[in-house]
Amino acid sequence: MPVRRGHVAPQNTYLDTIIRKFEVQNRKFLITNVRMKNCAIIFCNDGFCEMFGYSRVEIMQKPGTCDFLTGPATLESAMAQLAEALLGSEEVKVELLYYRKDETDGDQEPAKGDRQRRAGSCLPCLVDVVPVKNEEGAVAMFIMNLRN
Repeated sequence: MPVRRGHVAPQNTYLDTIIRKFEVQNRKFLITNVRMKNCAIIFCNDGFCEMFGYSRVEIMQKPGTCDFLTGPATLESAMAQLAEALLGSEEVKVELLYYRKDETDGDQEPAKGDRQRRAGSCLPCLVDVVPVKNEEGAVAMFIMNLRN
């Protein structure tokens, strides 16, 4: 079997191309990797960080469902729809209420399942979940574009 040198390079080049195209359009987006636990976030742009008040370091490796952005008004059914979309292979649009990390939040992260502790301002968002497929046609990552 032949050795496939540089196998990682095409995916990285592809990611760079996606990121550049979205950045030019002033979109707020993130990219998740389906091969990582909880479809972890592997990239988020500055627009996404500014929208929610988090630094890139605070967001990286978090679950693709963005549980850390949920609050008391976030519907469980919408979160379930988003989680299901990250298991599928079709483009899905989900309406969610996410919350900013406001100055008063500090470094406090709400306990898992504790949405009452989120004190930031509420942002209604339309989330476009778009699967990105590899050469074999399998979903390799998702781009999540957020609009409020």
